[in-house]
Amino acid sequence: MKRSFIREILEVIGSDTVSFAGGLPDESLFPIEEMQKASQEVFATPGALQYSISSGIPSLREKLASYYSAMGLETKSENILITTGAQQALDLISRIYFTAGTVVEAPAYLGALNAFSANGCPLHPVTLNPTGLDMDAFEEKYKQTKRAYLMCDFQNPTGISYTDAVRQELARISVENDGIIVEDGAYMELFFEERRAPLSLYAPHNTLHVGSFSKTLAPGLRLGWIRGDTKLLQPILALKERSDLHTSTLSQLLADRFWESGFFGKHLRKIRAAYKRKCDALADELTSQLSDFCFIKPKGGMFIYGTFPDEIDAKELAMRCLKNGAVFVPGGEFYSGAPLSAEARFNFSNATSEEMRRGIEIIAQTYKSYKDHRERNGA
Repeated sequence: MKRSFIREILEVIGSDTVSFAGGLPDESLFPIEEMQKASQEVFATPGALQYSISSGIPSLREKLASYYSAMGLETKSENILITTGAQQALDLISRIYFTAGTVVEAPAYLGALNAFSANGCPLHPVTLNPTGLDMDAFEEKYKQTKRAYLMCDFQNPTGISYTDAVRQELARISVENDGIIVEDGAYMELFFEERRAPLSLYAPHNTLHVGSFSKTLAPGLRLGWIRGDTKLLQPILALKERSDLHTSTLSQLLADRFWESGFFGKHLRKIRAAYKRKCDALADELTSQLSDFCFIKPKGGMFIYGTFPDEIDAKELAMRCLKNGAVFVPGGEFYSGAPLSAEARFNFSNATSEEMRRGIEIIAQTYKSYKDHRERNGA
């Protein structure tokens, strides 16, 4: 079984390498003091180290239910299943609902593609455009599968957000075909201007909305969740029980206490503002130092995605850059089968402005050398 290119790269990156590869949050923004305080309160309760129920601790599920209800998506605690990260949520969902195949975006989140492929799920890709999907192609394939996996907000890898009209149309298609759409909302709260209503709002009974604390709080907690009708959650819950009994009680209680403290809203505003500055900084460096790389600056999330000239093999370029001390992810990795591609993804959340300047300078110099070499050899 092939490993994730990104996870392999993260293991070989040196301490001096400037990485634009992984979707890592900025560690300096982790709410250390508040989490330390929360941990003191949690450890005052012996139950923090005890087994818990498989669906997740009630107080955290109630908070998540209120979070969705405040958006207009009526939700009760029984509509929430806590998982060991959003990645487990996708793995469990695919094993229950995607075994006969699912529609996926092209390009799509690599972790989802790997999970679905590992579980033997046939993939039916539909090309993304700046406003969302090729809707005609989506509807045709969805009528066959009645299943889809989509990331509507600041999509990984492209940074695209679906328009409200596209979300409503996708919801209509799922309802009319009595199917299921899995909506991955991992980046939904990392907006720079406004948060759009989730697709699930328009089709609450035909969607499973996957969320995560990894991008908004701390990935080390390994906390995610699924929001959906109880009839859709029950078989997932039964599989989770067989997989790991339940998600870490300690992690759940830490997130619950942090949320209880009332600091979460302030923390979200802080990271949104910081990531917007970082996005602007990386966009400026790419524009000034790597003008051949074409991209549209996103309005949220963690990534800038674009393309080099057609003749460039982004994977070969990425490996050359890695040897010189900087790395990005070639876009072909986000397509089923990892074809050769001139597309590339750059993460902006985990680098300082100085690291961005130095890293893009290395990539620009390597790109020029690579391009000159190809021209000399008539490639």
